[in-house]
Amino acid sequence: MKITLKRDTNSSGFTIVELLVVIVVIGILAAITIVSYIGVSNRATVSGLQSDLSSGVNKLKLYYTEYGVYPDSPLSGSNCPTGAVNPVDARYCLKPTPGNVYTYTSLSPYKSFKLIVTNTVSSLAYAVTDTTPIAVYVPPTGILTALASPTIATGTNPRAIVTSGDGTSVYTANYGDNNISMFSRNTVTGALTALATPTIAAGALPYGITISADGKSVYVININDSNISMYSRNTTTGALTALASPTIATGYTPYGITISADGTSVYVVSWAANSISMYSRNTGTGALTALATPTIVTGSSPEGIAISADGTSVYAVNNSDKTISMYSRNTGTGALTALATPTIATGNIPQCITVSPDGSSVYVINSGNNNIGMYSRNTVTGALTALASPTIATGISPYGITISADGLSVYATNYGASSVSMFSRNTGTGALTALATPTIASGALPYMMSNSPDGNSGYVVNFNDNNISLYTRN
Repeated sequence: MKITLKRDTNSSGFTIVELLVVIVVIGILAAITIVSYIGVSNRATVSGLQSDLSSGVNKLKLYYTEYGVYPDSPLSGSNCPTGAVNPVDARYCLKPTPGNVYTYTSLSPYKSFKLIVTNTVSSLAYAVTDTTPIAVYVPPTGILTALASPTIATGTNPRAIVTSGDGTSVYTANYGDNNISMFSRNTVTGALTALATPTIAAGALPYGITISADGKSVYVININDSNISMYSRNTTTGALTALASPTIATGYTPYGITISADGTSVYVVSWAANSISMYSRNTGTGALTALATPTIVTGSSPEGIAISADGTSVYAVNNSDKTISMYSRNTGTGALTALATPTIATGNIPQCITVSPDGSSVYVINSGNNNIGMYSRNTVTGALTALASPTIATGISPYGITISADGLSVYATNYGASSVSMFSRNTGTGALTALATPTIASGALPYMMSNSPDGNSGYVVNFNDNNISLYTRN
């Protein structure tokens, strides 16, 4: 018997072809909706970034109207402007939209600025300066490239280097010659030129150097003399002149020196004395005076020291103890007080330490482990906490470490490899990532590095080559 099936023409069901057509149409509509949403979301993000920049510029320019200068230090903590030559004023605190982060750089000392705001979710960023309009900001890669004339001679065995806040001068402490080499810097190309009088005498075995944010004072620590040489700086020519009272005593064998952003305090770690010497600075003359309580104890063999941009925290790395000593700073008196939990562990042979411009991260060179220790910083208490992934590899025997002014790039000088390791920095987490081109060659036995305040140049002193390697930052 033959059975014939007949479709019920009154059925309301769909054929497979009809269902596929419906699914495709729904997919197209969904895609259009998503694209439209993303477009609206991006426009909202862009609008928020531009609005934050406009608000920030208005406050900075009002600040300039009142004080005659822009803030000289990066914004930190509460996003209130801070400065060495101008006071903190809460009326001008910058408050970004939630999810946006400011990055501020002072240029040409305190007479111009660059303000960047970045959305931490989308990574979209816009920037503005006091003379240019708001525009899309493409972050630098951080990769260094040697200049066409890649080096310039210093004295014998340069040990430390610093760049002035206005970006026009570079100085090296020459360990073998007991002097300082002085250079002018081309702010466009980054090239250096020795001054007509290229050097000035220091003490015996100068080991570290720092410069005040106002650019008026330079200080050098001398290991064999256990003192600080003090200089005034001509802010036009860059030439240094020893003060009338040219030195002040430190503890035995000073190894590291730092100065507060407000310019009122100087701190020196003394390797053999296991202490920090504390000084107040006369912001008019540049002369230093030991505090009434002149020292505070550290761990064993402190070698490096750093201060946060907001001036509330000081950190010393202790070579023999494999620790960081942590202190709060009285911003009125300059006196230091050990935190309730006074130390945190590092790796082997910690040498140098630095704090990020935004104050949220601290990095330590562990020379014995060939790595960098990475810490987050509580911007209220100053306490440090190791990151979940606490270290990142460098080259052989790293010594110096520095961070770009925008906080996006970190560099480590590898004493044993004659190279510089290059990292990008996540400004949200503080974690470092090696760049696609992870290293660049330096001279023989590079000790320390200095970055220009405009973020365009890097300079490395090569101990055995008696010169500076000059780089452009891309």
